Amino acid sequence: MNKRLNLLFIEGNRQNIDKENVRACYNKIKNLGYIESMPIEYIPMDEAIEKIGDRKLFKMSVERNVGKGEAIISNFKITLEVVKQEDYLNYDGVCEDGQHRDLALQFPALNEVQPTYTEVHIPANMDIVSYIALRNNGKVWNNGDFYNSGISTNNKEMDYILSLCKKYKAAFIFALYTFGTINLTSKQIKSIQLGYKKTSDYGKLQLNKSTRETGDKILNALKEHKFLSEDRFNGRFAQGLKQYYNEVGNDEQKVIDTINLIDKEQWDKHFTPKQGQSMEAKSYVEAFKALYADFEG
Repeated sequence: MNKRLNLLFIEGNRQNIDKENVRACYNKIKNLGYIESMPIEYIPMDEAIEKIGDRKLFKMSVERNVGKGEAIISNFKITLEVVKQEDYLNYDGVCEDGQHRDLALQFPALNEVQPTYTEVHIPANMDIVSYIALRNNGKVWNNGDFYNSGISTNNKEMDYILSLCKKYKAAFIFALYTFGTINLTSKQIKSIQLGYKKTSDYGKLQLNKSTRETGDKILNALKEHKFLSEDRFNGRFAQGLKQYYNEVGNDEQKVIDTINLIDKEQWDKHFTPKQGQSMEAKSYVEAFKALYADFEG
């Protein structure tokens, strides 16, 4: 019997493991056995070390969630441990595809199952997580996978925007940090992170010190607002602010002043849609305009 490999997971590669996917993998292997033609793919550790950069490597383990004893499929949790660099060579490599299967195989009930493995090798001068995303593109990464991957776009303004997406909704941040220029899209982010487009290929998208400063000022006004809470910070609200900014002649202070006029009474009056309707970006623009008109008297 071939030995099982001891693999680590890399920061940026879908590290928010879905327990339901682990459970599904377990049930498939339990009922069908391990299908040899579907190997777990891994990057040998000696090669991975040269590509890791500042990324962390994790040991992911399956443990019993409640009570004592071994993990079982109806009672388990997934734990994460950061592995020290000096211990990397104690492991066989970095899991490139098959993370959920690797975890499913840790259940004692599957100890006798022998998986298959395939080595994969990264092209020179290619980011390790970019390679993983590109290779797994048939098993599509969702937008959140890309935003949280840590893959650099090689554009400091775009990377700054992506860093904010870890706390706020991406659609909200994309609109807030593109005042005065065209919209930033998930398609653009993906193509740049995968390396088949550059920021310069999107010439109409002008991200610079000015767009960052404006975005920071608007975001700060929203964060410090006494009434508005983060659950209201969505893409339509931010697109409404962006369009309102355009309509008031790119006057960021007027936008901030308008934000500061919002309280519960004004929200209920201008920003609460009628039954059966929803607040779209255009609706928010009209609400901002009406709110400021009330203020001017």
